[in-house]
Amino acid sequence: DRLAEVLSILNRGGMNAFQVASQMTWDIKAESWNQFPVAQKWFATGEAISHLRYLEEEEKVVRSVSQKITMYSRL
Repeated sequence: DRLAEVLSILNRGGMNAFQVASQMTWDIKAESWNQFPVAQKWFATGEAISHLRYLEEEEKVVRSVSQKITMYSRL
């Protein structure tokens, strides 16, 4: 379950959506996040944002903005 995966990732501490996406499991032919095509990183980060915003609405995570960087943490 993707939501459980995102929550598990956030157990490690607060992260931005790009950082969360880089820790999620993906079915793509790349050995690491660094080898993902740039466009795929954008799509993955968008999916992470969707999950994070849903979890925020469900009051499972909190969003904070500092110096124009949006971070998410578990509640």
